[in-house]
Amino acid sequence: MNIATTLYRSVLFVPAGEQRQLEKSSTIPADVLVFDLEDAVSPASKEQARKLLIDTLTATDFNHHQCVVRINGVSTPWFNDDMAALLELNDCAVMLPKFESIDDLIKLKQAQKGQNKQLFGLIETALGVLSIAELVKHLGADDLLCFGHVDFARDMGLVKADASSGAVYYARCQVALAAHAYRIPAIDNITLDVKDERIIRKDALEGMQLGFQGKLCIHPNQVSIVNEVYTPTANQVNRAREILEEWEHVKNQGRSVFTYENKMVDLPVVLAQKNLLARYAVITKNDDR
Repeated sequence: MNIATTLYRSVLFVPAGEQRQLEKSSTIPADVLVFDLEDAVSPASKEQARKLLIDTLTATDFNHHQCVVRINGVSTPWFNDDMAALLELNDCAVMLPKFESIDDLIKLKQAQKGQNKQLFGLIETALGVLSIAELVKHLGADDLLCFGHVDFARDMGLVKADASSGAVYYARCQVALAAHAYRIPAIDNITLDVKDERIIRKDALEGMQLGFQGKLCIHPNQVSIVNEVYTPTANQVNRAREILEEWEHVKNQGRSVFTYENKMVDLPVVLAQKNLLARYAVITKNDDR
């Protein structure tokens, strides 16, 4: 997978047991919709929500959204039924919560009965963070890592789930580093504030600077802000085109380094600009569609 050109800017959670929200989600401009059978559904409502979700996904056109189902964890009594239902859907990925051991992957593989669904592995515990270097080695080229900072903070016994400092920030960095080390996308944690655009934008920008390819969202209000943050600006696009144009000129002269706006440009900088333009082309095509 080319992590520069596959779109995971906004990954929106949708409660699987809410008919109105399921139907409305098809109109929201998130790159990915995650239909949540775990935290968004009470234990007493799991079976009903699962049936509603499968019926909706079978009957509804989700307008080219990528669809994912967050199932219940491998140690829960709902895991096997969730997976059996998910196997009925051809084009739907699986998000595995509390992803923390190779045993989780083995159980998931066994439950897929020969299908090989794309995995969104959600790191949410201290054990998951400690195991991440080993876990990522066993992921497929189309799989992703995601970070759930609220559950991680709770697992660490922290009073506040602050993704910008302390142990939570450290874990956030580890998820991004591990994903890049094995060339798979990493999706940043949610922002708990659903109204303050300044907070949402600041958190999204911070995640992008850490190397994430997108962000988990919990409210439609967050989607457009996150999409904007993870979309190259017109200035960035123009700058990239100018650098690549100059690069071709420099190569023809037998050189491999030049300056642009008083800063050195060499091959790594050039490759970064190529990735930016490739990503921009995919975004433009997706948004036009």
